[in-house]
Amino acid sequence: MCAIYGQLGFQYNAKTQADNATDMMAHRGPDARGTWHGANIFLGMRRLSVIDINGGHQPIWNESKTSCIVFNGEIYNFHELRRLLETKGHSFSTASDTEVILHAYDEWDVDCLRRLNGMFAIAIWDQKQKRLLIARDRIGEKPLYYYRKPNGVIFASEIKSILSHCDISREINPRGLSNFFAFGHSMAPETIYKGIFKLLPGHYILATEQSFDIKEYWDIGAEMQLLEYGKLSAADYGETILRLLDDSVRRRMIADVPVGAFLSGGVDSTAIVALMQRHASVPVKTFSLGFSIGGSYNELQDARAVAAHFDTEHHELLVEHVDLVETLRRLVYHYDEPFGDAACFPLYLLSNFAREHVKVVLSGDGGDELFGGYRRYAVDRLASRYQMLPNKLIDRLIPMLADRMPRLRRLKRTVHTLPLCSQAERYASWLVLFDPEMQSELLSTGSIAHEINYNPASITSPYIDRFHHSQGIGSANKMMYADLKTLLPDGYMEKTDKATMACSLEARLPILDHRLVELAFGIPDEFKIRGRSLKWIFKQALRRLVPPKVIARPKHGFAVPLDPWFRGELKEFAYDVILDERTRRRGYFDVTFVERLWREHKSGRNVWDSQLWLLLNFELWSRIYLDGDAL
Repeated sequence: MCAIYGQLGFQYNAKTQADNATDMMAHRGPDARGTWHGANIFLGMRRLSVIDINGGHQPIWNESKTSCIVFNGEIYNFHELRRLLETKGHSFSTASDTEVILHAYDEWDVDCLRRLNGMFAIAIWDQKQKRLLIARDRIGEKPLYYYRKPNGVIFASEIKSILSHCDISREINPRGLSNFFAFGHSMAPETIYKGIFKLLPGHYILATEQSFDIKEYWDIGAEMQLLEYGKLSAADYGETILRLLDDSVRRRMIADVPVGAFLSGGVDSTAIVALMQRHASVPVKTFSLGFSIGGSYNELQDARAVAAHFDTEHHELLVEHVDLVETLRRLVYHYDEPFGDAACFPLYLLSNFAREHVKVVLSGDGGDELFGGYRRYAVDRLASRYQMLPNKLIDRLIPMLADRMPRLRRLKRTVHTLPLCSQAERYASWLVLFDPEMQSELLSTGSIAHEINYNPASITSPYIDRFHHSQGIGSANKMMYADLKTLLPDGYMEKTDKATMACSLEARLPILDHRLVELAFGIPDEFKIRGRSLKWIFKQALRRLVPPKVIARPKHGFAVPLDPWFRGELKEFAYDVILDERTRRRGYFDVTFVERLWREHKSGRNVWDSQLWLLLNFELWSRIYLDGDAL
């Protein structure tokens, strides 16, 4: 695992700016650094040594010194690829997966990307063609950002390194601002910064000093493939899921350093731990976190029961006293953009704790998005029936009753979402925090984003509508596909990557093996959601592996005590930041509207903790990245 940085066609001083930009990501790679610069080209990396610790230093050149690579990630099938390449005459000087990628490029050019099973951000300089290949893995587990101008490009694993270049301003992108307040994070390809973009998952860039092209190399498959998958029985699906997941876990345990697992006690993390124990020669190290506040904010008891069942070497972190303000500021720095998923907070604490024992962890991310684990997938199927109710009920009576119960947030969202006729609009409505009406009140008339006529459904509709006329993918699978392309890489995986790498910890996600992803989207809706049962086929596949109590346990996310924090430890700090004079002078927000949110939340009339968290994060980000405040 590493961080990569590079620039083509930009003037630079290799001993200062480019080197410093690389070293700004030392937390991602504290074990080693490597750089190379040629005529108007620079490649740099920071290394977290996990495989071939002594021999895998980057950048790596091929035998003929015609191509050079820097790489962030892990390739899980590199042993098989190496054996194949050796039969074609390639010889290797290291035991690393990085060198295998480079030889695969020499053999198959950009088609090598389709042969890689792994998570990656790759940059290869082709000296013969004077061409730079920049690629991101299929699902988007590893981040990759870029900034371009007519004769060049800068790329990096983190935005802070791109911002270090003197040619790049820190101007806010109006659409990026609205994306953040709608979804709580940026939405690829845009970021909060004007001119800085995310490379979409499953895409690559081919750049020279005269050209710049972005192309897609992977998606979940053609319609006919989906129809073919749809012919399997439930038993066949279950058997295939378990076989692929077992192989995925086995591959992700390959490392020359200690490997552990995050364990919540839910079905996904439990399945990962069960399969790890099957392949391990010693007890698996597992890590769990809970808040001392108790209730839904503490999952330690469930995780402890699973750890005991599989006899793991279990480690618990009970969060009792933590400097919330200092931790939050540090997280804002590491995320580079405003990031509103508060689950990054406990994930960062847990990662820091786990890093004392291991260098790699496996995590259960992705199961809900692939196999139907969110309630909205099931509830959205009721939209057509709901819309048959009398207009008076839909438009007035039911919403009025729901609004009188402020803490029943799921109910309120449901009654405001189901009347929407377009599935793309409903999908966006399930997720947004500040909907278009609230954004129009939030953003002051002088704000840069006030006049862009923002519609969050424009983000989701290209993915929902891709299968508009398809018989091979159902309504719920369309929503899961949109999640795969947006919420998963831009929200959940970015949360995992930035929180773990801030602690120099590598996270691997077995459920998101692209083979499992391709299988999942061939499984019909009715095998994923049966009545009120979510992830039905996935749970069926795991019944002989996971304890029955875990299978039967209702879904429970990583709960973060935002509401208690805003009423307690963070109350004064949050108020001072969100509504102080420095914040007001920025002119982005209507102060009267923000004051109203604060009053309503304080009184209990409404619950706005998620919205207030976004406002707090945005201002702290502004102070660090726009104003230059020191940590």
